Amino acid sequence: MPIKINHLSYTYMKKTPNEVKALDDVSLEIPDKKITAIIGHTGSGKSTLIQTLNGLLTPTEGTVEVGDFVITNNPKKNKKIKELRKHISIVFQFPEYQLFDETVEKDVAFGPKNYGFKEEEALKKAHEALAKVGIDESFYKRSPFELSGGEKRRVAIAGIIAIDPDILILDEPTAGLDPHGSNIILNLISELNKSGKTIIIVTHDMNIVMNYSDHVIVLSDGKLAFEGVSSDLFNGDVSNYSIEIPKLFQFCKLLEEKGAKIEISKIRTIDDLFNQLKERK
Repeated sequence: MPIKINHLSYTYMKKTPNEVKALDDVSLEIPDKKITAIIGHTGSGKSTLIQTLNGLLTPTEGTVEVGDFVITNNPKKNKKIKELRKHISIVFQFPEYQLFDETVEKDVAFGPKNYGFKEEEALKKAHEALAKVGIDESFYKRSPFELSGGEKRRVAIAGIIAIDPDILILDEPTAGLDPHGSNIILNLISELNKSGKTIIIVTHDMNIVMNYSDHVIVLSDGKLAFEGVSSDLFNGDVSNYSIEIPKLFQFCKLLEEKGAKIEISKIRTIDDLFNQLKERK
């Protein structure tokens, strides 16, 4: 389900003294079955943008098209929002704060039950989702509040996977996690994408952008500042975006300047760089 955003604007507290325009005439496309990273400084409009994608916020102006669904500023035309949310789901930053039920399996089964599945089928979907995030049966009857931070994060993501959306949006999915916990989440995201899911990641971590994204969107003060691939972004002037170019990219640029025949656009990891250098011996 490709996403097309057409002249999208969103204003908080419109027609009040505290009016704030969070998005200003944004037009872009998010490719189907790819990993798209959305970046930008605090207050750039990232969170507002992702909330318009499944109708949590409706545009002040413009439209959001998700497959055959269209979200506008006319409430009468937005009658299929609940159906849309079966296809596109958001995992907010620190999603473990959204956990609420008495056991892990009941918490994850809540989504499927909310969409009409009977208890037995909802639990089956919950168990399948928990297996995908690496949570085994020994956790099913435990309280989600007894888990570690990384385990809570995986349970929260399982709650979304159990709904089986086509598009999964994750807001700062590695925030607050140690390197091991971050790798588990990122590997999971990669596997979900390989299974055919469209993934949208909001992040401040440029290593995630370089290592995982197929497509990058940069917002600045509510406007679209860049849309393309990470290598083009890092090759350009990023001084206005408050981002730090990954060390690996800087090293690759240095090698290129020294005469190394490498294709930086195809390098995401140190292994990619090593393989290119090995092939060119």
